[in-house]
Amino acid sequence: SELYFVHMALAHELLSVQGGPSCEYYLALARTCLLKEDFSKCQECLCEAIRIDPMNPNVWAQKGHLCYLQRDFGEAKKCYERTIGFVEDAADMHFVYLRLGSIYLEEEELEEMVEAEDALSEANTLNNTNAEVWGYLALICLHVSLGLRNDALLREIQAAQQRLGFGNPVF
Repeated sequence: SELYFVHMALAHELLSVQGGPSCEYYLALARTCLLKEDFSKCQECLCEAIRIDPMNPNVWAQKGHLCYLQRDFGEAKKCYERTIGFVEDAADMHFVYLRLGSIYLEEEELEEMVEAEDALSEANTLNNTNAEVWGYLALICLHVSLGLRNDALLREIQAAQQRLGFGNPVF
């Protein structure tokens, strides 16, 4: 299985590194745990990775993904904002911007809408063929430009967000 090869690579990394496991080791292990939905072990690995290299944008992005999947959107937002604050980009910036934009959109505050539009525009720049990004950008235009306030439509938008699979790890 695919996870078997990941574990073999991690074991090789662990044995070949002098001075103990690296930040990359803990980050790879955290990703594996996240795929297996072992959130507590993922959190432990990310804490170790942050301890070793607190300036690594990939670690903060991964922590944001963990919080997002656990529906801790406030903490996910902080992690994603920290990720985009680094000079170096994380490997999966598209998902960082996409999920950060969806968090801002979910908060439905006008000042957050501007930030959501910025985040989603950046996600669109990174991948301009993603229908989810275009859908969220359209929703922001409806909210801001047209003053969308129809509760039934807003419920439909939230249902559409769930159908789009924003709770599923796709990175």
